Amino acid sequence: MKSKIATRIAMVACVIGLTACGTVPGLSDLGAMKTGTQVSAEQMSQIVDNKSKQEDVIAVIGHPNRKAQVGNKVIWYYDFTQIGQAVIGRNISETTSVEFNAKGIVTAHYKTGGQPGNSNNALLRAAGQ
Repeated sequence: MKSKIATRIAMVACVIGLTACGTVPGLSDLGAMKTGTQVSAEQMSQIVDNKSKQEDVIAVIGHPNRKAQVGNKVIWYYDFTQIGQAVIGRNISETTSVEFNAKGIVTAHYKTGGQPGNSNNALLRAAGQ
């Protein structure tokens, strides 16, 4: 009798242990603090260098969090930060950059590390995000 109970407890512990190693769809960011615009790989694939225009980027991602003028280029930035995931995961701090020429055509788009401590959210700033 004790052997069956011990076996069941061990099985439940194994199931819980194995489940904690992955992410559960819909729960992986439960309770996470988020700020900015997260740009997915699918959205990135919809933008084509030397073809997409500013209005195409707005249709796919939305308006940028910030813009900069560097010489003849205009650069749009989509900053995103996420901390405090409930299920095993990692904090995210990234910036998606989209560069345009003088005619408003995308010349390059890419992801970079985010801007630590640049958030208006006090909790995120305290976490160095």
